[in-house]
Amino acid sequence: MTFCGIDLAVKRKTDVALLSGNKATVYEVDTDEEIVSLCSSSRLIAIDSPLLLLKYRDVDKEMIRRGFKVLPPSFMVSLVERAISLRSFMSMLETHPTSSLKNAGICWRDLSKKKDIIDAVISAMAARLYHEGKAQVIEAHDGKVILLPKGRYNIIPVGENKFYVFYI
Repeated sequence: MTFCGIDLAVKRKTDVALLSGNKATVYEVDTDEEIVSLCSSSRLIAIDSPLLLLKYRDVDKEMIRRGFKVLPPSFMVSLVERAISLRSFMSMLETHPTSSLKNAGICWRDLSKKKDIIDAVISAMAARLYHEGKAQVIEAHDGKVILLPKGRYNIIPVGENKFYVFYI
C-alpha cells in the first residue's frame, strides 16, 4: 500500500513523496499532471496546503490555540488555489509538516539539506498514520488537519531523495 505526501509549491518545484512500507522516495515535479500521475494509485494523499480559501479558518485558530504556528490561507492564495484545483482530480487531506515536526520532536536539518523534501516525507507519513487511525487530527467545522502524533520516529536517509521511516 502506497501513501502520497505533497509539499506543494507555486514558484519552485513541488516535492512528492511516495511511502510504501517503510521506504519513502521523493520526486521533484513541475506540473499538476506529474503530481496526479505519481499519486493517483496511492491509498491516501496528504498535502501541505490549506484546502479552503478563507481569511482565517477556525481550524487555523485551533492550531494556533494548540501552540502551532500557521499562516492563514489568505496569505498564500496562489498555493491554495492550486491545491483546490488538484483536489478536483484526487481526494486528499490537509497536513502541516512544520507542526508535525514540532509535535514529533524531529529536526529536519538532521535529515536533509532541503526542508521541502522532508515536508513531503512527513506528509506521506501523516497520511499513513491517519489511515491506521494513529494520526493526531485537529478539526473544526471548516477543515481538518492531520499531524504526526507525539511519539518516537526514526527517519533514516539512504540517499538524497530516499528514506526509511519508522514509527516506534
